[in-house]
Amino acid sequence: MDPAAVEEFRKLEQEKNRLEGEIKTLYEYLTEDGMPGVSGPLVDDEGFPRGDIDLYAVRQARNKYVCAQTDHIEVMKKIEQAIAAIHASAKVDVPRERPAAKMEEDLPENDSDNVFLQVKLTTPFATIDEVSEASPAAAAGLRVGDQVCRFGAVSMQDTGDLNACFNAIRELVPQSVGTPIKVLVLRGEPPVRAELELVPQQWSGRGLLGCHMAPKP
Repeated sequence: MDPAAVEEFRKLEQEKNRLEGEIKTLYEYLTEDGMPGVSGPLVDDEGFPRGDIDLYAVRQARNKYVCAQTDHIEVMKKIEQAIAAIHASAKVDVPRERPAAKMEEDLPENDSDNVFLQVKLTTPFATIDEVSEASPAAAAGLRVGDQVCRFGAVSMQDTGDLNACFNAIRELVPQSVGTPIKVLVLRGEPPVRAELELVPQQWSGRGLLGCHMAPKP
């Protein structure tokens, strides 16, 4: 196992955790009572700037929120590369199902895989119960039965409850049209980890994704 690759992985994991903490803090600020959220209007019903909020602070927080999400996507890509480098140095095969989804079997038994356990799989908060043909979700490789652990920067760990997760996704998707969103799911039995890239966009069906997520009980 390459010590340099392991050290790089650990640094990236620290940066990922820092960004996720920043995203959570900004999201909580923007969604406080009376706040406009990450994409709500900053004008009142008559079209005048809202006088009940600090518009400058909100705009700054929104900009930081978007930048942190972008940085998080880049860090996750680098983490994937670091994991691949560690696997290669340890001569551990990573099973792959398709180019859009990078897979790892859970709970491996060798020393190098102890590093991978540091990438904690958060608790699934939703199950995919419908995927339409020729939809963005189908193109990304999502399947009925997939358990969603993370959607972009949204997870139970970061948002705290189911309602917050789904509200965050409702706001994130329209903002991300044409931009890949990392979706981490657990699939099958025993569970296999799949990380997909879902690109919200207009298609022949309803919505921007073409799938339905049911909250986990």
